[in-house]
Amino acid sequence: MTRTPQETFLSDQTLAAARHAAEATPGLLSVAITPANGEQCTWCDCPTSSDGPHSQPGYRCAGCPDSAKHVVSAYTGPDLRFDYPACRRHSPQIVIDLVETAGRKP
Repeated sequence: MTRTPQETFLSDQTLAAARHAAEATPGLLSVAITPANGEQCTWCDCPTSSDGPHSQPGYRCAGCPDSAKHVVSAYTGPDLRFDYPACRRHSPQIVIDLVETAGRKP
């Protein structure tokens, strides 16, 4: 699925607002959710325990096979953005994980 020109415009506006919020308020985790542009979901359902497969040397996760519905973007500063294409099922979990991770920082 390719974004329409209006979706691209709205995505750009949303990302600019999130970037501005991160710049104006240091320490703020600013999150924007915009339409995907044909990407595959980047999340997976692997266990996250210390003995999970991602902890094994050489392990290569295939990730979620579904198409992304959204891109969850997190700004941790005015010029530092992390994008996570996500399917409908994983979008909420990505936001939860970002907030939990940001909450653990000193």
